[in-house]
Amino acid sequence: MLADSTSPLQIGDWLVDPGTDTISQGQETQKLEPRTMRLLMLLAQSDGAVVSADRMLAEVWPGVIVSPASVYQAVSRLRRLLRDTDPSPTYIATVPRKGYRLVAAVKPIEPPAPAAEAETLKSRRWPLFAGVGGGLLVIAAIALVVVWTQFGKRAPPVLDTVSIVVLPFMDITADKNDQAFCDGLTEELSNWLAQIPTLRVVARTSAFAYRGKDVDVRSIGRALGTTHVLEGSLRRSGNQLRVTTQLVSAKDGYRIWSATFDRTMEDVVKIQEEVARSVADSLEIRLTDRASQRLAAREGGAPQAYQLYLLGRHHQQQLTRESNNRAIELYRQALSLDDHFALAYAALAHAYINQSYLNGFSVKDVAAKAEPLLETGLRLNPNLPDLYTTRGGLRSDQGRYEDALTDLRHAIDLNPNDTQAISEMGYVNITNSRPRDALVSYSAAALLDPLDFNLHARRCIALGDMARFDEADSACAHARALAQDASWSYVASSWLETARGRIDEALKWNAMALKSSPDEFELYDDRANLLLTLGLPAQARETLSRARAAGGNDEAIAVRLAEIAFYEQGAPAAVALMQAGHFDSSAHADTLLRAARLHVLMGEAPLAKKLLEKALTAPDLSRTTLDHPFYVRQGESYGLILALADNGIGDRHAAEQQLDTLLTSLDRMKQAGMERYGVYTLRADILALRGDADGAMVALGHAAEVGWRGATQALHDPALASLQARGDFKALLERLQEQDQRMGANYSTH
Repeated sequence: MLADSTSPLQIGDWLVDPGTDTISQGQETQKLEPRTMRLLMLLAQSDGAVVSADRMLAEVWPGVIVSPASVYQAVSRLRRLLRDTDPSPTYIATVPRKGYRLVAAVKPIEPPAPAAEAETLKSRRWPLFAGVGGGLLVIAAIALVVVWTQFGKRAPPVLDTVSIVVLPFMDITADKNDQAFCDGLTEELSNWLAQIPTLRVVARTSAFAYRGKDVDVRSIGRALGTTHVLEGSLRRSGNQLRVTTQLVSAKDGYRIWSATFDRTMEDVVKIQEEVARSVADSLEIRLTDRASQRLAAREGGAPQAYQLYLLGRHHQQQLTRESNNRAIELYRQALSLDDHFALAYAALAHAYINQSYLNGFSVKDVAAKAEPLLETGLRLNPNLPDLYTTRGGLRSDQGRYEDALTDLRHAIDLNPNDTQAISEMGYVNITNSRPRDALVSYSAAALLDPLDFNLHARRCIALGDMARFDEADSACAHARALAQDASWSYVASSWLETARGRIDEALKWNAMALKSSPDEFELYDDRANLLLTLGLPAQARETLSRARAAGGNDEAIAVRLAEIAFYEQGAPAAVALMQAGHFDSSAHADTLLRAARLHVLMGEAPLAKKLLEKALTAPDLSRTTLDHPFYVRQGESYGLILALADNGIGDRHAAEQQLDTLLTSLDRMKQAGMERYGVYTLRADILALRGDADGAMVALGHAAEVGWRGATQALHDPALASLQARGDFKALLERLQEQDQRMGANYSTH
């Protein structure tokens, strides 16, 4: 059996720490699965000798029946992680018919002193949080040093740091009509406690999962990874208010502190501050001057205005159009009573921004209403984190991503427990194909809100983009378990299976998503693309017919049908549908771009160039349409289409500029941890266009290894025309087509 060594090693350029299953290089740290680390350590401890597949099976997979193919896949995965992808290996060499050996230099390293080690971890793992307060660094360090990559397999770890969850307060008023006020009070009390930087506060989604449930506090503590639970109740009689609270140890259920507050409604803010300070005293947490300033930042608001604000918080959290509109009305009333109430300005701006997806309003329109509110709020209270979190979300929606990150970092510095800001940072990074940074943010957010399925679904996407498929699978499974009726967890699962090349499984999860959200056109579009990949054009057309019946956009559906016709029947069939649909005269950017792509595929460069130029001036052109990193990672690039069009009309200089821009984007994405197949297929396109056929084949081979299944599209890709006569190109596509046929048959039997 393999020796259980936990001493760190230097292997080539990588610092290997088997104790935490991590490898590090400069500012980058990657988490390895335990079995992958065992494989690496077996090779490292063999002093450069050849290790046979049989020995690997015996020592890395003890007691598990697996085939030799598992060894090949594990070594291939390890090579990718070490970036050992060149034809001449620098880490792991294959010895034909014998096994594998480690060719990189191996040397032990001495562990640093504790203080230096902590500083090394900080600088190596958290470049995104430079300048963020110490509280967040503690949270972020816990998130990954504890290594929460097996999140979906067990309950969150109970941590050494002091933590608390505020359970929804019970309404014990005689007529039971104050629950909305109770909810607002509970959420805002959590926000007060969150201002204490050394206290981890579980976020709303996880806390409110226990509403009305009789669950032992020790079970709650284990499920949420928290050390303490705050419970309470509220009874109102006229203007008199009685709030009863108790702080309980989640370890043994022992009550640490309790208090009853008999006050008037005007004293709600004072009650919250007293509870926050009493909790801190009971937990022996010293409130620093900065923590006191943070608490003070939440004060303000005339009593009646504050009550309206609390009711608004309850309605806003329901995330429906009607409830959000009700929240807007309540916040407006609050501001009419007190126009110096900064919290209400932040909340009203947030509710307006919500209208972009709840009401279908444009980002430009909601920004016009939110911006003045945020400016006023910041002038009144520049230390209120809610304002920066809200503005960061708006900047993200506007595509001003660096501005968004600046605001979000500042919000987290002011409130290290700001789950929304941390999660929004993850969104900005995952949208811009920075999966490593996105994973850091989503893991930290999930630590604060472990029962929020959305965070696990997004962790799944980030891990999938890094080709850490087993961990991604666990994260997606956890998301599905938490929200069985939510389509988003199934969408993330479908995207993961698409990324890893298991198209039949992707179709299964897509069907589940459609069952939950039958009116989402994007889900039908995804399904049609998956079916076309498997060589099932008839089923793809049927899917788009269902999309039309569900109210999908007719023009969008028609142009997609033309694409299917091209791949199935050739250019004449596509031209007939394009002429019937008058796509070339469309005013919509997406239609024009897709039509231009079809013309490029058919060798009609001048017309494609004309349509591309028209698309760039279309009024509905979105920033996310043209070469946005989120689509580039899938292998979609209109920069490439433009380069092909420029090439076709003889403008080689313009084409090269487009290719340089795309290549720079691909390099940046790779440096950020992106391993999705799209970055390799696009690199192959660029290399083939520049005459590097061998380099293009290496890139395509790697794309296929991580999940690319686009043989049908590759056969018609003009960028790959120079590869068509190569035997290795034909062999690769034949292998992919065989896999597609097997998956297609598997799909057809279900």
